[in-house]
Amino acid sequence: MIHKFRYILTLVALFAMTAGAWAQSYEAKVFDVPASWAEDQTKLSAADLPKDFVQITKEEAKALAVPDGSVILIYGFEGENVKVLIFSSGTLADEDEAPEVRGMFRMYQTDANIIICYPAPGGPKVAWNAANKTGTFTMPGSDVVLTPIYAKTAAFATTGTEPEVKTLLPEAAEGVIAGTDASLIAEGTGIVAFAGTSTEDTQGTLMYAIGTSATEAPALTAFSATVPTAENVADDGGNVYVWYYIKGVDAPEGVAATLDNTFENTEPACLTVTVLTNKFDITFNAANANTIEAGKATVTVGGTAATVTEGKLEGVKMGSEVKVKANTGYKFRKVEVKKGGAKPTLAATLTTAGMTVKVSFLLVGNAETVNFTSNGDGTYTKTGGTGTTATAPDWIIQLVENSGMIVFKAYPNDENENSKTAFKFNFFPSDNTYYMWAGNAARDLEPTFTSISVNDTAIAVTEAQDN
Repeated sequence: MIHKFRYILTLVALFAMTAGAWAQSYEAKVFDVPASWAEDQTKLSAADLPKDFVQITKEEAKALAVPDGSVILIYGFEGENVKVLIFSSGTLADEDEAPEVRGMFRMYQTDANIIICYPAPGGPKVAWNAANKTGTFTMPGSDVVLTPIYAKTAAFATTGTEPEVKTLLPEAAEGVIAGTDASLIAEGTGIVAFAGTSTEDTQGTLMYAIGTSATEAPALTAFSATVPTAENVADDGGNVYVWYYIKGVDAPEGVAATLDNTFENTEPACLTVTVLTNKFDITFNAANANTIEAGKATVTVGGTAATVTEGKLEGVKMGSEVKVKANTGYKFRKVEVKKGGAKPTLAATLTTAGMTVKVSFLLVGNAETVNFTSNGDGTYTKTGGTGTTATAPDWIIQLVENSGMIVFKAYPNDENENSKTAFKFNFFPSDNTYYMWAGNAARDLEPTFTSISVNDTAIAVTEAQDN
């Protein structure tokens, strides 16, 4: 009779494995202690075990699946010491390293009903390629069974309780100015979940890279664990495409992979961060018009002479040293500097290409919301909305830039926008105010502006007048 031996080959399909950790699989085999060992006082050695016995590490031995019941696993020798692990119902109960004689193992088996096991090769040698995530082996002269064991994808931590659980994905930091070391990622976001029950070890490392678009991810080699800042963003500011993914953690070297210590990478995702300009203006007020331009004083920025035009010096970077010096024949009694209006204005923010703008309002008591995306040229594309009017195909709804205003207007497709049923809101982003206009005096739609938000961040806007 020809006997076919079936090797059980476990290919653990996990990311970023090392060849050494996965070169060989092992199994715990039962050893039937010879009857001739009864009361034999000869010290046990590796030569006494079956020929397929292989010495392994303690960590590898702990990872082996053993039979149910009481088990002694002989996993190695050091001098006269026999290294054993003791299991009870599959759970490690004790470990020991001491000289043992053959007769003791016969007694364990026959008198105490303890199962004696040893480690043996569990299948063909597998060469793991971490780069392309493939395992390769040479087919033996027997059947093999492949059992893939897949790692879970790493995850972000969560906060809150059902039904208000929030996943702590990276979020865009606000108010970041170009050329500074301010983080592009909001504090308290981008938190990787812990691995298993650990409160120290996470499921991976959050990796970042700056991309050139929101649709095409950079190569994985461009990512690093360094949180990106605005330091290398051009002074004009604008949208920065921050890509991120979690690089799943691997099992420590020499430790068997489990669902709690090995995780797969997540897919790269993009976060658009709006970085504010680092160009600010200095307006010079003097007793006489254009005093500095008339040659009575000079101005340097960072040690370089600067030109003042029509009483204004434009594009001065935050942190620059500005020095004003009276020319010969003139002197300053004092120089006062006061902080000007906040910059950049909401108008500049709203008109940045790719920005999302959400306008909310009430119409005859019904809540309506319309979403737009800025084209960067003073025009906007409607991208959806909620509410009866906002989604109606027979209504014209627009958002446009006009002479410093951001104008929202809506009217039925079959009527002129100046009819009594048309309405619009004129925003003045420079001072965050708006004017509402609702067609002719009838105002039968009773429109009420509610809010405007940019990239899902609400902007505080006050009503200047109701005309």
